[in-house]
Amino acid sequence: MERTSTALSSCDHSSLNTTVGSYYVKENQTIAEISRQVDRGICDIARINRMADAMIPLYTGEELIIPPEICKPNNSTCLIVEKPGAVYADCIKGGPHTYYTLKGDKFRYIKLNLTLAALESTAQIEVSDPDAEVEADNFIKLPQCDPNSLGTTVGQMMAINPTYNHSEGGKGEGAVISMLYDCEYTGSNVTVVS
Repeated sequence: MERTSTALSSCDHSSLNTTVGSYYVKENQTIAEISRQVDRGICDIARINRMADAMIPLYTGEELIIPPEICKPNNSTCLIVEKPGAVYADCIKGGPHTYYTLKGDKFRYIKLNLTLAALESTAQIEVSDPDAEVEADNFIKLPQCDPNSLGTTVGQMMAINPTYNHSEGGKGEGAVISMLYDCEYTGSNVTVVS
């Protein structure tokens, strides 16, 4: 698909390109670059392609569905980003015990809402620069809470569904993912391994 007219604040719906098309990802291309090239919102593209995280690197040659043009492109609501001033936890409630690192992850924020000190305590990796990218394709050990109760994060869902990027299916059909909930100890003689 080629770039069409940019949506303006006084948008004329009759002038929008309502075609749904395909786009094949070029080497090292990001969804933000594609969004600018085809003049569609990052989150609009992510939503129609059922992406778990719009910032996960795309595969060269991957086919993306390009949605119709709309007056107010969405470039922010789907992005999983660090929130300044947010409170982060010292342990994971309900699992998983490990996290598979993705390209673009940083120790300061690995989508698990954990403090840097908590990650350093179990990851067995010395963190010299918390804002540097973490090497991709590694499992790091995560600190577990005791007692165990569930407060699921995006990172937990992604760790339990490690091969999920986006699902196939008809328009309007939701993704199918595994999820933890209502986790509890079944006995009193439990040891939490961190």
